[in-house]
Amino acid sequence: MSETTNENKFVYGVLDKFELKNSATDVAVVGRVKGTLKRGDKIFITNYGDDDDELVVSSVVALEVENKDAEEATDCFVAVRIRDGLSENIKPGSVIHSENATEEEIHLAYVTAIGDSYVGRRDLEIYETELSIMSITDCAESWRIFIKLHEKKEGGFTKEEINDFRRKIGVISRSLGKKVLAADEIYVVMSKRTGEPYMFSRTNKFKDDYVCSPPEIHIFSKPYKAMGEKHFPSDLFELKKIENGENGTGIKDFLFDAFYLNGAMGMRVNFEVCAIGAENIIPKPNYFGMKKNEIPVTNPNLVRWMLLRSQIANPSTDAEKMVAKIYYRFFATEAMKADFVIPAKVVEDGEAVNNENVPEDLKDANGMELKKLRFPIMVGKNTRNLVFLFTDMKRLRGMYDEEWSAFSQKLEKFTDIFDVGINISKDYSLGCYVNKDTVDEIKRVFLGVKPEDINDSAVLQTPDGKPLAKPEEGKEDDKKAEE
Repeated sequence: MSETTNENKFVYGVLDKFELKNSATDVAVVGRVKGTLKRGDKIFITNYGDDDDELVVSSVVALEVENKDAEEATDCFVAVRIRDGLSENIKPGSVIHSENATEEEIHLAYVTAIGDSYVGRRDLEIYETELSIMSITDCAESWRIFIKLHEKKEGGFTKEEINDFRRKIGVISRSLGKKVLAADEIYVVMSKRTGEPYMFSRTNKFKDDYVCSPPEIHIFSKPYKAMGEKHFPSDLFELKKIENGENGTGIKDFLFDAFYLNGAMGMRVNFEVCAIGAENIIPKPNYFGMKKNEIPVTNPNLVRWMLLRSQIANPSTDAEKMVAKIYYRFFATEAMKADFVIPAKVVEDGEAVNNENVPEDLKDANGMELKKLRFPIMVGKNTRNLVFLFTDMKRLRGMYDEEWSAFSQKLEKFTDIFDVGINISKDYSLGCYVNKDTVDEIKRVFLGVKPEDINDSAVLQTPDGKPLAKPEEGKEDDKKAEE
């Protein structure tokens, strides 16, 4: 029978497919049709959740309703035999539809089919053979629907049920993490204020203190990019495309920096409930056996709170002000423990150096005598000299080229003599300004302080509220800030 064009609109979500013994090319699928589907109809097949879906055209060979052959099926469960279906990527979640079906109708049919197949029929008991054909979007939708189905139960859940839920989610989350790393591209929610992946964290009061949930970044798969753009307003956010590139490591490299330089503790995929811990995606770097001076300086536990605080910018509501103080408390604690990297050049014989008043206890840094080093100095608050410290080499290299070496030191080594700019870059709002008053305040409130007793005005600001002069980038002599 030749194919015919169905003037009616229909959508049909595939729940499962089967090979046929009497055909080497056709395939049978089962699912529920919305609208009217007829034998011989021309059909379009869409894999909505796939990153690179291609629309496929085929036709209906036969229909079966309630185990009986049928000429047509309307708004019911129906088995469909598809011509040459084995050559196409038909799977649970595939949508068969008429040419005039809208994207919204196709998407709804896709979500319904994913939910019915992987959750309704299998309760997220998904095996490796099935996971291998699922996309990032398929996995995330299955996870979301499973959580929604089981979010409430009268009388609560037993310990056995909770352990079973965790096992199932663990299986799909591990597969999802691998699929993200192997994808051609993903879309990351970026903060326009920091230029870094936005850190999502909730702050709740717990007894007499406040607790912040582990900060996570949020990514979207290619099919759900438009959903992300709609959900996150463009005045504060943008979706940045991250590609794996020719070497296949672009996404892994990006996420590594987000986790182990910026301090994100996990990643959300499409939905808030689909969250995976950082170490379950990319293992934490292991520096066992390396010499101390060979281990790269990183401060994810510090940068985390700097970025979270910067995202708030100028807090206006009481809630924002309270959260800002909480972030400052964590920043203060980590800043005193951190090792920072400082740009420096070895002074050649006869070369002038502007390292006056270098503290005696800074005579040696990582095997380099500071008295023989030149490092960038400007004028900060109240004409005090200002030096630049960075939380990691990536941020240092963003301002200082390879002509500059680097050594590491604690913050307090500098603040008796110098003011300090931490992670000051071309965008000064991303760094923070610390002086002796800041350190003295941190010492006073280092432990056991209540957030309402903290003044966070000493951090995340430029001296006297004025922009700092641009730090030296390795081309000219040290400069002072313009008055």
